[in-house]
Amino acid sequence: MNMDMLTKVILAILETFIFFGFGAWAYRLKLIEDGDLGRLGRLSIDMLLPFLTFSSIVRNFTAKDLAAIWQLPLLGLGIMAFGALCGYVLVYGLHDKSPRRNGTFIHLAIANNYVFLPLVILGNLFGARAVAALMLLTVGSTVGFWTFGVGVLAGRDFKRVVRNVCSTNMAAVVLALFCVFTGFQVPAFGMNIFEKLGALSVPLSLLLIGASMYKTGIRMLTHRFDALYTLATRLIILPFLTVVLLRLLPLEPLVYHVALIVSLMPASCTSVLIVRKYGGCPDFAGQSVFFSTVACIVTVPLFLCFLM
Repeated sequence: MNMDMLTKVILAILETFIFFGFGAWAYRLKLIEDGDLGRLGRLSIDMLLPFLTFSSIVRNFTAKDLAAIWQLPLLGLGIMAFGALCGYVLVYGLHDKSPRRNGTFIHLAIANNYVFLPLVILGNLFGARAVAALMLLTVGSTVGFWTFGVGVLAGRDFKRVVRNVCSTNMAAVVLALFCVFTGFQVPAFGMNIFEKLGALSVPLSLLLIGASMYKTGIRMLTHRFDALYTLATRLIILPFLTVVLLRLLPLEPLVYHVALIVSLMPASCTSVLIVRKYGGCPDFAGQSVFFSTVACIVTVPLFLCFLM
């Protein structure tokens, strides 16, 4: 990995922290309040992100890219499933082994930040085609998140799991692949609108994540040992084991690089909300998300220096 690429990775991570900072500042000034986090989060994820997904896939893939199109969702799901397997083994290293803490740890081993942070990094390193590939990988990641990731918290609430898998973002992927394989041409005016709406999702989501972290506040200073253990699991142990497996697979360079970047990501920032909703330990989740997100500014460039 050359110095120019390393600089881009570091700047991409710093870029996300700048947005986090503005989100925290907005929450402190009460420009974003508690009730806004849920509403604006749904606006970003359920309404704006599908436009980014659709436009990225349609712009950057054709029917000739069939190999990458079917490999990417399977890799996304596989990374989540492997995280679940490792989580059930590594959970025995926790200091506090209460059921809520165990479920939260396994959820964090499964659910990493598979959309927004890698979207910034891949866009800076490889351009729009890598962003489109990420959108395809997130299909499998989304299924894994709402099955394995929520299942360890929600138990047998299958109706809720199915409802969340069948999301607007999934519908955007299906429509985009329909256009790719049938050759249907979306009018340029429509694509322009879709791209502009989709572009709003990333900065808005990063602002909301920063506000959520600020809201957690002093509670992030508790559970230190378990949070540090979760950080090591999420940023060192799981990435190392996942990369070993990825290197054994016959993947195209673009597919490999997208899966590699995703496997290095910190805990999912949305996990705090998911854990609170489904009965885990939200303070522990918030602390783990914060620590792993901060630490990834060191671990991600280090991994990439050796792997790229």
